[in-house]
Parts: sequence; C-alpha cells; structure tokens
Amino acid sequence: MKRKMTVVIAMAVGMLSAGVLSVSAAESCGKCSDKQDVQQFKQETAELTRALNAKDIELREQYSYDHININQVNTIETELKVLKDNINAAAQKYGIHACCRS
Repeated sequence: MKRKMTVVIAMAVGMLSAGVLSVSAAESCGKCSDKQDVQQFKQETAELTRALNAKDIELREQYSYDHININQVNTIETELKVLKDNINAAAQKYGIHACCRS
C-alpha cells in the first residue's frame, strides 16, 4: 500500500513539474511581435517556406531509396540550410522570435 502511494505521489509531482516547466518556457520566449510584423514576415517568407517544404520532401524521398545518393543528399541539405538561414534573417529583420513563428 505504501509503495502504491509513493508511486502516485511521485507521478503527481512529475506532472506538476512538467506543467511548471512548460509555462516557464513559454514566458522565456518573450512577447511575440506585432501582428502586422508577423503578417509581413509570413508574406515575405511564403515562397521560401514552400521551397523549404519541397526540399524537405525531396530529402525524405532520397532517404527512402535503397541506395542513397550521398552527393544529392548533401546538395539538398545545403539548400535546406540556405533556405532556413534566409527565413531566420527575415525573422530577425522583423524582430520575430523563433517561438512566435507558426
């Protein structure tokens, strides 16, 4: 009986601490940017985001083959990095934190 109670108490404490951590992580992000800035960011990066998603699908396709073409994978990963860098540069331009992007 004591063992069951200890397990229940430990689980309750674990759930409480997970909730507190998620709230503190959300607060550490800071206030999200102005809605107009977010809208401009989304408009500016829409094409980059589409290209990023297409390259991600292309990379997944390369990994699904039995024989992977390493040169092609490296090229796609380089292109993905460039696209992500461009999106991050636009986010910095508008002052948008990573946790505020969706």
